[in-house]
Amino acid sequence: MTLHTQYVVDKKGQYQKVLLSMEDYTELLECAQDVIDASLIEEVKNDKRIPWKKVKDKKGRKRK
Repeated sequence: MTLHTQYVVDKKGQYQKVLLSMEDYTELLECAQDVIDASLIEEVKNDKRIPWKKVKDKKGRKRK
């Protein structure tokens, strides 16, 4: 991923803001979400699994 950034600096030359195109901003957000998703998957990958049929049956009983 290559970002095409522009910076806003103050009179002292200190960076104050970053400007990104909407395309770059969207791509950056998607990458950040991928990192968050990977972290969440890592947290639960060793959790106990529940068979889909059991979840489906239990959910169906609550709707009646």
